[in-house]
Amino acid sequence: MTPPYKLVDMATGQDVPNFVGMDTAEGRYIEVYSGPAAGAPDTRISDGALLRTDGQIDPPDPGPEPLPPTGESMDYPKNEEELRACLAFYATNTIVGQLDPRTKVEISSPIVLSANSGRPWGVDGNYAEIIYRGSGDDVLRVEGIANVNNRGLTLKNLVLDGGDGGNMSGGGAASCLRVTAPLGDNGPIYRFQLENIHCSGAVNGIVLEGGVYEGEIRGAYIENCTGDGMVLRHMPQTPEGKAPVVSNILIWHLNSSRNYGCGLLSVYSVYLVGGSFVLNGGGGVVAPDGIRGALCVNGENTGESVFKLGSNGYGSVISGGGEASSDGATVCRRWDGSQWHDVGKPLLYYADVPDGVIVDQAHCSYYGSGSNPMAVLKP
Repeated sequence: MTPPYKLVDMATGQDVPNFVGMDTAEGRYIEVYSGPAAGAPDTRISDGALLRTDGQIDPPDPGPEPLPPTGESMDYPKNEEELRACLAFYATNTIVGQLDPRTKVEISSPIVLSANSGRPWGVDGNYAEIIYRGSGDDVLRVEGIANVNNRGLTLKNLVLDGGDGGNMSGGGAASCLRVTAPLGDNGPIYRFQLENIHCSGAVNGIVLEGGVYEGEIRGAYIENCTGDGMVLRHMPQTPEGKAPVVSNILIWHLNSSRNYGCGLLSVYSVYLVGGSFVLNGGGGVVAPDGIRGALCVNGENTGESVFKLGSNGYGSVISGGGEASSDGATVCRRWDGSQWHDVGKPLLYYADVPDGVIVDQAHCSYYGSGSNPMAVLKP
């Protein structure tokens, strides 16, 4: 930029009188100030300063270094130690803290959280990314505490990477997120909310186990797991525990696809509203004890059936616009480093269920060649 300089009103595009032909000595700067009266500047309003020698603009002041977590605004952890400090602070103070959306941290071992809480607590990650660089353990684990009725766990807008998404060898995390209460009613986790959790590259994406109940999962997006996408399971009775069972869970729009196992391995006491299951080796929804209710669920090339129930339970209903779509041949595949291996079977049925299970308002969409082999119910 060659002097002299001028000031232009950006609103009108007009040159500002008396600010045309400005110049200064070499090595000096030109800046813009405002003030209460002519000749009385007190505040610099320019983003930088124009240097006479080469016309470069100094970068703006980056501001102070991040402060320790306070929960009063967004925290921006830059490394594993700072991230652990933030999440531990939120749990200890039983608040729902917020992370800066630029947060992207690699961790070497699981982050384990617990809270003695009767109110909402946890983190809104603003889609912060946590990447696991260990092996065989969880990325994020929430544990029940003996003799504490833990209410209000809130985990929102998180991207959890188990570290094994590239080759799906089984060598990454055991799960991206595990909520576990092995003591059941003697240390439960309930009235919880999981929302917009993105998981990939682990054995299982999300695991709820033990005394975890009366909670909601609203938007979970799981892929590239070597086991099942989402797992809900009871845990064995222990001398200290009481009824370590998962129950009364509401799942809204689970998208669980491209896993070697099934998309959702479920217990009975679950409502599934909306769901998409694509290219899972073990099927869409597998519920050995039945499922309370499912509505508007679809699957494409996802094992032999979108739903596979082992029992009617206390009464299972699968209803409302469900669809199975397939070409009758495509299956999930696994790469062993030199060749592909088929995982599972082609999708042929919407539901494989025992007598008594209600399945209605479902259909199949076949786009393969030849005669249509598909049926809503497996014979």
